[in-house]
Amino acid sequence: MASIPQPSEAQFIAQLKYCKSLPTLPAVALQLIELAEDNSATLDEFAELISFDPALMGKLLRTANSSFYGQRRKVANLSEAIGLMGLNATISLSLSFSLRGLASGQSDGALDDTNYWSRSLLTALAARTIAMELRAPQPEDFLLAGLLQDIGVLAMASLLGSTYITLYKDSVDHAGLLDQEAQRYGFNHAQAGTQLLKYWRLPERIHESVWRSHAATRAEDGGDTGIERLSACVAAAAHIADGWLQGASDDAFEAAYRLASVHLDIGPERYRNIIASMSDEMPDMESLFESELVDPGILQGIQDTARELLALRNLSLSKATTEADVQIQALEQRIAMLETQTRRDSLTGLYNRLYLQHRLELEFGRAIQERSPLCVAYIDVDRFKSINDTFGHAVGDQVLVAVAHRLLSASRQTDTVARYGGEEFVVLLPDTDLEEARAVLEQMLASVRDKPCLSREDADSHVSFSAGIAALVPGLSAFDNPAALLEAADSALYQTKSSGRGQITVHDPGG
Repeated sequence: MASIPQPSEAQFIAQLKYCKSLPTLPAVALQLIELAEDNSATLDEFAELISFDPALMGKLLRTANSSFYGQRRKVANLSEAIGLMGLNATISLSLSFSLRGLASGQSDGALDDTNYWSRSLLTALAARTIAMELRAPQPEDFLLAGLLQDIGVLAMASLLGSTYITLYKDSVDHAGLLDQEAQRYGFNHAQAGTQLLKYWRLPERIHESVWRSHAATRAEDGGDTGIERLSACVAAAAHIADGWLQGASDDAFEAAYRLASVHLDIGPERYRNIIASMSDEMPDMESLFESELVDPGILQGIQDTARELLALRNLSLSKATTEADVQIQALEQRIAMLETQTRRDSLTGLYNRLYLQHRLELEFGRAIQERSPLCVAYIDVDRFKSINDTFGHAVGDQVLVAVAHRLLSASRQTDTVARYGGEEFVVLLPDTDLEEARAVLEQMLASVRDKPCLSREDADSHVSFSAGIAALVPGLSAFDNPAALLEAADSALYQTKSSGRGQITVHDPGG
């Protein structure tokens, strides 16, 4: 019986473009990709688009409240979720959730293999965990790239049918599968996946990572942090995923570590941290993607082992010599003292001017990158000089401490409150528009003004403050740098003081 001729690589790529058996991304996911290409698109447009898919919106809210982000305060709506995760992460997570259902509803003979999805999801979780461990930017890009690494398997299964599916299921390991694909068809699923993602118009860093992560490349700590780093992390993550699928034994993880080290320079300590973090986040990953990735007994064993190692480490530390303990304690106290001196104001306990400037630069950069709003409030205690002149600096210090505590108590968890100098304070309000910022400042003003700040009977115990607010809002107000934003808030404060104090003025960009 004559063998059925197989398509060449060029034929396969041409057929792939018009393959009807391979599901496309859901409409919302495709529109997200298109909207992401529009540099003028606003955060509200993304939120409105996602709101058309209630299931996707629900998963994004669950993600924002999961161990992935570790929020103490519950995120209640989509805008807060996007603000917390960032726009780029929201798009990557949305695409990841959309990909999970690609195998369902395919024609007869299509791949619907639990092992395929388990490996893809474990690779995605491992890639994100590696990114978090190495403090790489945009860890959700790593999750998406890990999930897509073997998307070419679905493409080849759709076009080549049962003969390919049999080859896939009979393969001993991933490397063997690539070799067998190349021998039989002249191309492999890495090439197929790369081409498919180009047709889907995904960013270059994503489809390039599919191709490069199948090659024996290595990214050093001081090396490239772009596509090469992403690809190396995904390659290492795939080996870690295999370690989990092979029973999560010590031998399996040791073998996975040797293979992962070919791609990424991670020492044993970091590797153990990655495995432990994955075990902690596995339940949330399973819930979000509606899959059981690892046998619950195995997962519990990994977590128990991690706790035992921590207990042994603590026991070892407890047996250290008294002299070593004293040295460690003295060093920790010294570090804490230096940190306090570097970041905190000695009188009020708030962040100081140096730390504020550092934080403002970080929040300004994030707001520009994620196209999210950032407000800055400049506060000045009214008639503070007369308090010092009349009652002395000790009483003045008492007023400053009281004001500081009330500003902090009226702030939100995401805000940064700092003493800028003298009787001046600055509040950073990230992911906050002008209306929200003014509401927060009104609460602060009421807290300071409505309760006595002095304990002296011979003095007016009530004080107030004047404030100015300036906002960086993509598409509405722009500032060249953080200093310009702070200067605008100071200018609004000056207008307040000129018009009677005890009020809040919003900076007018056109004024």
